Amino acid sequence: MSARWRRLGLVALLGSVLAACAVQPPARPPVDPALVKGNILRLADAEWNAFGGQTISYENGRERIDPVGVWEDERRGSPRVGQYWRTVGEEWSGYDCDKPWSAAFISWLMLEAGVPPQLFPPSGLHADYLRAIADTEGDPDARFALRDVASYRPRPGDLICATRAGASIPAYNRIPDGTTMHCDLVVFNDGVTLESIGGNVRNSVSKTVRQLGPDGLLQRDRPWVLVVEDRYPDAVPTVASR
Repeated sequence: MSARWRRLGLVALLGSVLAACAVQPPARPPVDPALVKGNILRLADAEWNAFGGQTISYENGRERIDPVGVWEDERRGSPRVGQYWRTVGEEWSGYDCDKPWSAAFISWLMLEAGVPPQLFPPSGLHADYLRAIADTEGDPDARFALRDVASYRPRPGDLICATRAGASIPAYNRIPDGTTMHCDLVVFNDGVTLESIGGNVRNSVSKTVRQLGPDGLLQRDRPWVLVVEDRYPDAVPTVASR
């Protein structure tokens, strides 16, 4: 083999190694597990405020947005969406409006809060980390567990997850690869009202305020299919409502 071809081969090898490294989340020092849930809630609240506090509520079955916040493709919003995408190894920004970024937002929250990536693999698809959590079902030491939305009452720190774009799943703990979904982080629940924060909700990081059913369970205003129970110690104090 000529020296020229050896050099080209080395360049190609280095390029493939660097590309593989680019999608790996950065190594971070371990975080005290007692702080993780509080970190998740604090970060979500901070991002919601950074996007202008956009809030969605429902009146007589009609959606109301007040205030309207910063959107993904605005100068203040796009760079923040870009940092969520980099967490999952992508270089999109908020100007790439055709790229749903809700899973990247949740992945960023978890990684920034101190959740090890092996417990919550960062991904641009909710189904990827949900499938990883499903694989730990039955492990009493697992930090996350999937719960049936029909019987589990979400708590602050949990994720509420729905299918979208006409997708469906066989059961709350059986999620086919590539299923299109959306998850929000629960930040408040008093048994009557639930508040959650999610990315790519009406083009922003939005807080949604919804009424719970008389049994304290989620109502079917969306095709909710499961809840991710956050088993980290409860945060004290929790993020205040509104």
